[in-house]
Amino acid sequence: VPLTFFSVCVGPFQVASSLVRKFEHFPPAILRALGQAAVELSISDIENGISDKDLEASIPALGEVRGWNAEQSSTIINKLLRSGYQILDGQSLAKLGSLVAGLNSSTLRSLSPEVILEAIKLPEFVQ
Repeated sequence: VPLTFFSVCVGPFQVASSLVRKFEHFPPAILRALGQAAVELSISDIENGISDKDLEASIPALGEVRGWNAEQSSTIINKLLRSGYQILDGQSLAKLGSLVAGLNSSTLRSLSPEVILEAIKLPEFVQ
């Protein structure tokens, strides 16, 4: 049977989705290994399956994932901020990568213009 465009593109995500369901806890090594498939994490997975410490350690990997929905990115960001993560400089903002979309307007307003300017000059900051 020839591989169709659909099976080539969708197949890996079906595998990833069933893979994500096999775990109850998501330490940094698993989150890194999931890569793009981390978008399959449910809100419950994020809230209950990732410890605060593991979430912070996984930010570089999670920030590279594209396609988070608004609820996922805001859940990750809110959990991170509740656990004590602070955005003190452009580096700590840029480190959030694609998750920056989960920052709410009041958090964004609380950041100094210098922090935002520093972040947008960094190559890792999501444009």
